[in-house]
Parts: sequence; structure tokens; C-alpha cells
Amino acid sequence: MSHQSENATRLPIAITQIDTIPDLFNHIRRGESVHLLRLPIEEGQIEGLQAVMEQVAQWLGEQSVLIVVGDVLDLVQVHTGLENDLFYKHWITIQQSAMAVPSRTALPHRHFGALVYTPTLEGLIHTTTRIGYTYCPVCDKTTKDYGGKKHTYHEFGTAISDVWRDIEIDPHGDWTMLYERFADLFGIHPYTSLNVLDMRDTGFIHVPSLRQHYQEAPLTALPSQLIHGDCLESLRQLPSNSVDFIFTDPPYNLKKKYASYADDLEITDYFRWCDEWLSELARVLKPGGTVALLNIPLWTIRHFVHLQTILDYQNWIVWDALAYPVRRIMPAHYSIVCFSKGTPRSLPGLVEPCPEDEHWLRPLAENYCIRAACINDRHRRRISDRAMLTDVWGDLHRLKHNSRRVDHPTQLPPTLMYRLISLFTYAGETVLDCFNGSGTTTLTAHQLGRGYVGIEQAAAYYDLTVQRHREIEMGIDPFRKEERALTAKNSPVARMPKQNYKVPKKTLQMEVKRVAELLGHIPSRDELAEHTRYPVQYYDQYFVGWGEVTAAARTTGMSESRNGHPSPNAEQLRLFEKQESFSD
Repeated sequence: MSHQSENATRLPIAITQIDTIPDLFNHIRRGESVHLLRLPIEEGQIEGLQAVMEQVAQWLGEQSVLIVVGDVLDLVQVHTGLENDLFYKHWITIQQSAMAVPSRTALPHRHFGALVYTPTLEGLIHTTTRIGYTYCPVCDKTTKDYGGKKHTYHEFGTAISDVWRDIEIDPHGDWTMLYERFADLFGIHPYTSLNVLDMRDTGFIHVPSLRQHYQEAPLTALPSQLIHGDCLESLRQLPSNSVDFIFTDPPYNLKKKYASYADDLEITDYFRWCDEWLSELARVLKPGGTVALLNIPLWTIRHFVHLQTILDYQNWIVWDALAYPVRRIMPAHYSIVCFSKGTPRSLPGLVEPCPEDEHWLRPLAENYCIRAACINDRHRRRISDRAMLTDVWGDLHRLKHNSRRVDHPTQLPPTLMYRLISLFTYAGETVLDCFNGSGTTTLTAHQLGRGYVGIEQAAAYYDLTVQRHREIEMGIDPFRKEERALTAKNSPVARMPKQNYKVPKKTLQMEVKRVAELLGHIPSRDELAEHTRYPVQYYDQYFVGWGEVTAAARTTGMSESRNGHPSPNAEQLRLFEKQESFSD
């Protein structure tokens, strides 16, 4: 099994075929447990699904969990029906084995999803579940290089995220593996069973999405330019039908601090504002072109509802891009939802990619590692480690090293933009980003020989982007490694000052592990001060918090080799791990 749930007793799984909607309500009413609704996964949208979900919310018990599994188009309706009565917890992406390959106007479809809700605001109760490590078929080491942090990881695997790429499920086939994972994930008090309500024969009717029609209009060519100004005001100055591809990564309204403004609008004002600039993006887009919007799934659903009234749906790309672990089901799912203006054209990257763009359109295949030595070995041995591009992207990683960052809290990796621009545009076409930030979109467009329009209201970021475009003109890579003094951060974890460590951090963490073994529990600071062989001040100075200090003591340690073994104290250390259930 590819997962491991601690202290779990797998819930009994009861599968019921639901023939009518009233039958569905009767079965939900019968239990205070975990209900999984299996929707039919077919082309088009299920007619009337939103209204059904509004009624489902009224029948759910106070200690129940509702999981609704279905296709992207239907899950948008599901959330719209449930959002006023239940509390959203997760959108879990499930990789599918039977891949739907559409025409070349969209990427091959490789996923469906599971929305998770509870009737109360409290955190979701579930087991500690880990996904087993995967190993590179060439070097036989873990897919990820854990470097000097192996002592802080578990011997079996890493905490489960909301993108499940380790299993493949046939959307029309046997879901036993999926049911068992949910039965283990919720195999804890107060749940008593996993009630699967199979709605594939309920009589739902699938209808095609409505097509938007645009009258023929003159096209306008725009020169490359950077605009310092407000998003909406600047967009209104651009001519209609003038941009070939639009990418936007808007402020998420999560109270992040930017150079000259705070991302903290009231939610109704936030979405009203979003609808305005999304409508402007639709206006300036050329017919057949694409808008690609990046956001967290919950906000993406709301943007989707508005976009489908003015544009045509193309793809929901799942970018498996863990930012930082804030919950035990780690948030890794970032959505890139793509809509076209009218009937989409064939995607340039699928029909006629530029030779220099092809690298970005051939993703690394599953389970190959990114260690330089292994990559060189594969190239030398002519081992093919590339796969077909689909709408699940797990090979593009966020910028983790400060030497690759500039002073902006949400800087995207240039590799993401290289792929998007190579996929949706030809050389010479124009790319627009109305929240250009530190310039990743326009800089990568410039490097790839595309025209660009970037809008940014913060003077500091605008000036930084202007400077970085000048570097390209001088033959300097704006994404080079360079030591920089940074103040902005994307995570709530404080940035530690640069300092010389008199004792390595790993040595200090392993010392805490020794003290934990001595005491039989994770030490407090006072207990550590009494028993450690090193000045306790080092722990205060070198670590961001007590969680990092005790990281090695709270787990078993791991080996990157498939044949590696956990530390000899692994069994004893399990006694120190948290036994009670938790809420994320």
C-alpha cells in the first residue's frame, strides 16, 4: 500500500447504489459518519447538480464528513450548492489512469477530484497519514533529494497532500483503492463507517457547457511595454482583441504584505473587483486566445463561475506545488484554470512548438529524480525520462533558495511561465500579465521571443522589473543565482539571519533526540537546558521555533536509498510520537 495511517482502524466500507435523489437524502440522514458521494464522470456538466447539493447540506449530521467525488465541471457546481451551509476543507486531486485525450485545443485530461466538507467550522479530524517514498528507477534513490534534512523525515514517507499522484484511479472502474484510503484517513473517533453512495445510476443528465460567441472584430497589435498603474485603470486603456495569451496570478486576499498595499479586501469587495478585471481581460484577449488564472482551488471555483459566463472553459491544470506545510493534509494543489475567447485555437505547443520551446513541453516522467549526477547518467546512457504533457504538473518546483529570489513575497518559478508561454503562444505573439509583480511573466516572455505587456501598481516592483528587462537586453540572465538581502516572505515562518553556527544545526537536533530518548518524551526548553551537552542559547539563536528544534526527536529519520534502514531507535521513537487525534 502506498500510504500509511497511524493509529487508524480502517472504517468499514458500505457501498449503496442510489437510484433516486430522495433515496440519497435518506441514506445521508441515517449516519453521523463519513459520506462519500460518487458522481458519474462523463463529458459535460450534470444538470441541476447545484440544487441537489443545496438539499444534501440540510441532511448532514453535525459530526459527519461529506466527500463528493467527481469531474472538475461538476465539482464547481457542488461547491456552489454547498458553500452557504457547509465548511469547505479540501479539494483533493486524484490522478486518473484512463486519460481523456481531447482535440489539440486543450491538454489531455488526467485528473478528477474530491471535495471535503464538514457542518462545523472546527478543523477536520483525521489520522496522521503518510505517502510512501518513491524511488528513481535509475539511481534507486528517493525521487526527492532530502539533502541534510534526512534526520527530520519519517522512515516511511511524507505527510499526505491534497494532490494524490501516487495512485491512479480509473474514473469508470474499480475504486476500492480510493475508498480504502479515505477509510484509513478517517479511521478515527468519532467516525464509525465510510458510507459510499454511488450515484452513477441516479438518472443525472449531462449537458455541454454553454459556448460564448464573439462577433468578428479588428485585431490590434501591441508593442512590448511595462505599465506602472492600477490594474483596472490600465486594462481599460488597452484596445480590445489585442493580446494572444493572458496569465494572471492575482492577490489571494490572504492578508499578505506587498510593497505598497495589503492583500486584505473584504471578500465580497474582493470578488466584485476580480469580476471587473476578469471581464476586462476577456475584452482585450484575441478570439481563440487563452486566459490562464492561477489561484488556490477555493478561490478558483469562484473565478470559474464568473469566467464561464464570458469565456469558454479549456483546462483545469493542477500544479502540484507545495508552498509550505501548514496542515497535516498539506496544501499542494494550485489551480491554473484556462478559458478561451470563443472556440479555442489549437494550442501552439501541441501542434507546432518552436524547437527552443520543446524542452518545457516535455515534463519529467513520474519517479525520476532531479539529482544532477543521475540526470547526467541518464543522458549519457540515453535513458528517456520524459513524458507526455497533461493537465497535472508535478515536475515544476517553487523557488526554495534565496539566491534565486528577488524581494517579492510570491515570486513564481520561471519554469512555470516557460511552459505556459511555450504551450499557448507562438514566437512573436503578445503575453499580458496584469499583476506582473517582480516580472516573471514578462521576463520569460521576453526571453522566449514573445511580446509582453506587464501591469504593476507597486513602484518598487515596477522599477525592479524594468531593471531586470534591461539585464536581458545586456545578455544577463535575470533569474541567475545571486546573493541578495531579502525582506519579503511568502510563509509565516520567520527568516533567520545569516550567522556562523558554532555547532551544526543537525548536531543540535540529534542532541535533542538523545535527550528525548533519555527522558522518554519530547523535552521542554528547561529540560533540554538541564540535559544537553551544548549551550541552550544555540537552540534559541539557530532555529525559528521549538518545532524545528525538536524535529528530529519527533520522527524516525529516513534513508534516501531504497535499501536503507531506519535508525536503530526507530521503534522506540514511535512511542514519542503524538498519539491523540488532531485537527488541522
